Amino acid sequence: MDYNILVNKDNPLPRAHIPNNLVITESKYKDNIYIDVKVKEAFDKLKNEALKYKYYIDIESGYRDYDYQEKIYNKLLEEKGFSYAITRIAEPGKSEHQTGLALDFCIYRDEKCYIEHEIEDFQETKWIHQNCHRYGFILRYPEGKEDITKYSYEPWHLRYVGNIARYIYDNNLTLEEYKERESKKI
Repeated sequence: MDYNILVNKDNPLPRAHIPNNLVITESKYKDNIYIDVKVKEAFDKLKNEALKYKYYIDIESGYRDYDYQEKIYNKLLEEKGFSYAITRIAEPGKSEHQTGLALDFCIYRDEKCYIEHEIEDFQETKWIHQNCHRYGFILRYPEGKEDITKYSYEPWHLRYVGNIARYIYDNNLTLEEYKERESKKI
């Protein structure tokens, strides 16, 4: 598995792409969430570390096949229009979720689950953003980098990249910027 694969608006996956290392998670949020086996192992370690601070995090979304991404994209398109949808959700084939390497996390507080922009200012979210690289994750769509990623800030969306996560974090890069730097070295 290429843990550094770049999937975005300019680098789509084929419709039939299905990762071969998917495993089911034990998410409290929802049944039948699948992610790559290494991603699950890394997230479980991150989740256990968060528990030491009494931060309760879980996976809200993981692998999505092309057809499911198409359904949710079309629904948002219909509800909010093109100009809203184009910066908020990936078109089918252009979603990192199809790789099995991306996940959206949620936070539990006081027996309530918080998702997406609800968690933006939570201490737990800040902690995850400052520590996820230690487990191979990056914040995929950071604030202030929308012109590069072509998506709005998503404080809940993590991407597993393995051992390059620390370099990306330390240098305040997006995956696109990292790939560009690497291509210039060749």
